[in-house]
Amino acid sequence: MKKWSKKKKGVVIAAGVALLGLAGTYGYQVSVYQNHFLPGTRINELDCGKMTAKEAEDAYRKETETYQLTLTFRGDESETIAGKDFDYTYQDDGEIESFLKKQNPFLWMKYWFEQSEYELKSGIVYDEDKLEKKLNNLSHLSEESQEAPVDAKIVYKEDQFVVKKEKQGTTIDTDALGKAVEQALKEGEETLDVEQADGYVKPAVTKDSELLAKQKKQLNELANVQVTYELPEGEKVLNGNTVKKWLNLDEDGNYSLDQDKMNAKIKKYVKKLAEEVDTLGKERPFHTTSGLDVTVSGGNYGWKIDQKAEIKALKKNIKNRQQVTRKPEYSQEELYTDNYGLGDTYIEVNLTEQHLYYYKKGKVVLDTPFVSGRMTKDRFTPPGVYFLTYKQKDRILRGRPNASGQPSYQSHVNYWMPFNGGIGLHDASWRSSFGGTIYIYSGSHGCINLPGKKAAKIYEMIDKETPIVCVYNDGYKLHG
Repeated sequence: MKKWSKKKKGVVIAAGVALLGLAGTYGYQVSVYQNHFLPGTRINELDCGKMTAKEAEDAYRKETETYQLTLTFRGDESETIAGKDFDYTYQDDGEIESFLKKQNPFLWMKYWFEQSEYELKSGIVYDEDKLEKKLNNLSHLSEESQEAPVDAKIVYKEDQFVVKKEKQGTTIDTDALGKAVEQALKEGEETLDVEQADGYVKPAVTKDSELLAKQKKQLNELANVQVTYELPEGEKVLNGNTVKKWLNLDEDGNYSLDQDKMNAKIKKYVKKLAEEVDTLGKERPFHTTSGLDVTVSGGNYGWKIDQKAEIKALKKNIKNRQQVTRKPEYSQEELYTDNYGLGDTYIEVNLTEQHLYYYKKGKVVLDTPFVSGRMTKDRFTPPGVYFLTYKQKDRILRGRPNASGQPSYQSHVNYWMPFNGGIGLHDASWRSSFGGTIYIYSGSHGCINLPGKKAAKIYEMIDKETPIVCVYNDGYKLHG
């Protein structure tokens, strides 16, 4: 065996010494990190490397003495609360010691290049009452600085209903903010974004609300409703501009449909429509054959809207979102639209002049004197415009029963043409003269007594499409 040279022996000895030195250093460091944190150890962002548990506890406690939490609000505004104002501090409960026990000191070299991070889950204490008072004193929590959020709503804009976006506002949700601050304090965070922490009261309704979308669709369909009424005096249009006024509109300008209110508005509209259209029993101008311009009211002839039926029809139009042109639902209609509803074929029964004029196509085709009802309360002939009820030949007319139960009178007539209950046109063979002032004291029981031949001609001409106008030229006086 060859002997090693002195140089080789020196190299080996030096290497051995180095290894022993490294081993000693390694062992020493292992012993150090038995009770010191490894390099790069951070607890709640605080560098605690090479510290003992006690040193780390003291360092963290000292850190809490200057602790501040900055709250950022909407509008790039912020406010800061200092931990000392609510006795914020660290109180050791063994958690930092537990972190030390978890580390592996034999891997100390690794942590010259890597970090070990721990989060304290406990140990932070503070005065909750002082914290609450501090938060409540923030300017952003004052009543005057908070603006309530505004819900998304439906508004009418540019001839249609649209959803107006919600407004977030600046009202603080104190419960949510309190919980977020509590968590930030526990974790030692130095900033808290109130918005990201859901610390604001949110609008209850947003623009993405399915209910709002449904309501918008319904309201726009309502706004497209159009009912064009064909009326005696022309057309009247009920459209969306009117219907939208029947919707609920709150103080914030939000539209909604209230069916009870809608029904009430429909009822009111139909009532007003009837007031405009109905002529039944109302005064209407009339030009007498003798050249007088008078008014006549009463009778059973005229326009009359069946309000109950029309309400039902209009509700259906609105419910089905229809666009229709139609007549109102009438319980009664006039026969004509010209000459104030009388047309050019009618009968003028002039009760003042005691003369009848039968007009056909605007011309008098028959005229005759007559005798009307005696001018007493129970027998006078009422004015008005009437429909012919029916006509009948060979009729016995009977008066009201007297004390003995018998008719007060019985009269045979050849031609009977009633138009107002028991009042009608008929021949009166028992009379020898007609016209003049006979009616005042010797008039009929209300009927229009006619000469026989004239009654026969009228009977042949008259039908239910011939209005009968009973008119006094200048009112009347009763004498009993």
